[in-house]
Amino acid sequence: MESGFVPVIEVMEVPPGRSKVVRVAGKAIALFNVEGVIYAIENRCPHEGGPVGDGEFTGTTITCPSHQWQFDVRTGACAHDPSVIAKTYDVRVADGMVLVDASRLLQAARRHRTLLRRVAAGDPPEAIARECGLSHQEVERTAEAARIGERLLYFGELYLRKGRVGGGDLQAVPYRAMKPIDGEVLAALDALARLL
Repeated sequence: MESGFVPVIEVMEVPPGRSKVVRVAGKAIALFNVEGVIYAIENRCPHEGGPVGDGEFTGTTITCPSHQWQFDVRTGACAHDPSVIAKTYDVRVADGMVLVDASRLLQAARRHRTLLRRVAAGDPPEAIARECGLSHQEVERTAEAARIGERLLYFGELYLRKGRVGGGDLQAVPYRAMKPIDGEVLAALDALARLL
């Protein structure tokens, strides 16, 4: 098997003229069979994130069900706006299996883990962005998601110890460099705590 290619489905599960959404390295990928040749694109419309693989597939064109944007499954090119291109992935067929090149997906997962480790260590977002080749905004979004995850993990552990989590517990959440909890976040987390 070529490096980076992972088996995802049997060829017979995607007959000519049909499509199938599969998961590759944690990412939803839409497969399309065009006259016996399998193509793969990310199952996320570049327009507004719709499930492009669930749309109507005719010839070489997939129409996103969300807003009817159309893409050529062979190239990812948008029919009415050539500057918009859906992410495509290389595909091979071997021993009756469809194999998708997951090297970019695996590389992105490794980069994300590195980013999370650096955020947890308290490294400055500007340095992380520069060294990981990301925008400052991408680093900030990831850092905020990590902080939210840190809070939820804390609440889960607290709930297991105490059997409940109250508003006072939410005010005392331990964190490093986390934005202060505002009223809206506090209300949402308090509502979550009541559900636990």
